[in-house]
Amino acid sequence: MIEILSIISQFLVFLIIFSFPLTPQILNNSLKLKKTFTLIDAHSLNIFFFLYICLLFSFTNIDIKIFFKIYFAISVLFLFFNFKKLDLKFNNSNLFSFFLFLLLIFSIFFYIAQNLKLEQDGHFWLEKALIFFNGDHISSLKDVSTNAEYPHLGSYIWAFFWKNSFLELEYFGRYFQIYFYIIAIFLIVNNFNLNINLKIFSILFIVLITFEPYLFAGYQEYLIFISLIIASKYMSMIDFKNKANLKIVFLTLFILYITCWFKDEGVVYFIIFSTLIILFLNKSLTTKFNFLLFILLLLLLQYYLQKYVIGIHGFPHNNLSTIITELFNIKLFLNKIFDIFLGMLISFIKYPLWLLILFSIFLSLIFNKKLEKLNKLLLYGLILNLGFIFILFLSFGQESYQWYIKVTLDRLLFQTSGFYILLIVFALKNLKIIYK
Repeated sequence: MIEILSIISQFLVFLIIFSFPLTPQILNNSLKLKKTFTLIDAHSLNIFFFLYICLLFSFTNIDIKIFFKIYFAISVLFLFFNFKKLDLKFNNSNLFSFFLFLLLIFSIFFYIAQNLKLEQDGHFWLEKALIFFNGDHISSLKDVSTNAEYPHLGSYIWAFFWKNSFLELEYFGRYFQIYFYIIAIFLIVNNFNLNINLKIFSILFIVLITFEPYLFAGYQEYLIFISLIIASKYMSMIDFKNKANLKIVFLTLFILYITCWFKDEGVVYFIIFSTLIILFLNKSLTTKFNFLLFILLLLLLQYYLQKYVIGIHGFPHNNLSTIITELFNIKLFLNKIFDIFLGMLISFIKYPLWLLILFSIFLSLIFNKKLEKLNKLLLYGLILNLGFIFILFLSFGQESYQWYIKVTLDRLLFQTSGFYILLIVFALKNLKIIYK
């Protein structure tokens, strides 16, 4: 019974601290938009605010219990003084949506509590989490036994909610990913005007085809998957034809940047997607250059912090010379190409969201004589995304590439699929299935 009450209290902690510091009113006023942002938008962006605060505090070695108490107290006070500004609407539709939210959250919470295990990669992420859990200095990350160069933010969040759970149970730290995951799905569905029945169906369907218990067992892929879903949502608010709201552009870039601190490949996704956004803007070359310089500065900041504060930086698979060497072995090179294509096909089948994305692209190409800028951006992003993954697996040596295809390819593809959910939405709009 005490464990059930602890799970409920953990949910309430999430609900409270992610209600600070933004409200729909603050967002609409600060971004100069009228009634565009809702409560779910504010909640989602508050999570990213929290992530950046955690990233900052992770370098300070401040006790995470003290950090939690201060942040929680400020959140409670903020809620007390701004409750009326949360734009709560107690109609049947919202109440039913909240009930569905509770049902999904607690269903997965209890599922994790009944299936206590960490999968293979979860153990080295746990090793990083233990450094923060035990209050060790961030420089201790360079001494972990496996993949020391991997970014640490996901492990810090894990340790933060683990240490500050009522019973200090490890899996409470992983509940953050679940909460974040369900929030992202409600956000992307809420972005379009659906009646309550279609909204419920859409939410349940997306959960059905994207919920993977294996990846909640210590992996970090969901953090990138979720962040890219939310980034795509705000990217869809950018006016690529006319004068774009630069505040929305900056917002999208900051959401994309946080992926660099979850996994190494997040750096590549940040470069691909943020660069495309800038290049597609209807702005002067000077403005675009300044944005690209800003992106470069963010990347240099991460390099500096990892190299000189933590003490280690690098990618674990820097072996592109393998591709050049094996070009002379035509048979091996062709075998690798075939195996990678086959691995991608299997991964698309394993995660049905990809099948919907690919089918949506097919429909868009048939029904749209001229693709909108945002559609083109997503398609170019997809091509570069898959191209990066393809080259990455070509770079693995003869003895290891098949193992990496079996073990990691599906996860790499899954974590980026969230960015392309908009392609499904556009296809459904063309078919008049959903509407605004």
